[in-house]
Amino acid sequence: MVSNLVFQSVSVDADVSVGTIHFPAGHIRASEWENLADCAEHEGDGAIYLTSLAQCHIRGISAATEVQPSATVVATPGHFVELATKLAGAVRREITIGLDAGDGAILSQRFDLAFLLVDASFHLHINGLPTHHAVAPDSVVTVAQELSQATELSMQPVAALCTPVAPVAISTLEKNPAPIGWLEHDGVVSLGAGIPSGRVEARLARFIAAIEADTTITPWNSLIIHDLHEGVAEQVVKVLAPMGLVFDANSPLLETPAL
Repeated sequence: MVSNLVFQSVSVDADVSVGTIHFPAGHIRASEWENLADCAEHEGDGAIYLTSLAQCHIRGISAATEVQPSATVVATPGHFVELATKLAGAVRREITIGLDAGDGAILSQRFDLAFLLVDASFHLHINGLPTHHAVAPDSVVTVAQELSQATELSMQPVAALCTPVAPVAISTLEKNPAPIGWLEHDGVVSLGAGIPSGRVEARLARFIAAIEADTTITPWNSLIIHDLHEGVAEQVVKVLAPMGLVFDANSPLLETPAL
């Protein structure tokens, strides 16, 4: 291995070895894009593939270090990075966990466990269905751990840690929920970019790393480059748009489903 990346798992797809790398909440630092590029070039087929679980696949790897099973934690882009990291470290079972900031986009993917933020607590969903129970923010990791250790995912082992709540209505998604384009906030700009087919060539990954900004990959074949000054953001669009990133929310290229 030529980088310090850790594979979450390795599988075989159509006789090709595929390594999965998970970044909790999809949060990837600039240096990690360099590592991904190195791995794709020297251990894979030259590209990084994004998945609907906001993971990265490297295809064609020759070897990988075994690691303990861990949860895949997907979150509303730009939210819950610290909580997602804690969950991924604490839950040692191959289950999927969604953290939804309230719009239902993450919840709609029907994870094994999902936590929907409503007011000051998280409504718990199991196997895509509401339990009509809420969890305090500081109990989310404990609840997820308890559930992951049970034979079956059910309310029984965590009922004492939860509070009954009335059901809430979630709006139906009418379009791709990925944030795309120029996203201004607090005097800076974040850029939402679609990635057709979810394929990031190693060369593009190195250009993303050179921006020296934190990024978030989403479950919808897209990337958010966070907190840029306006002039830098303009230059990023000029350089990366010709390389295949899509900054137009109405582009038909965004309709390609994630892996």
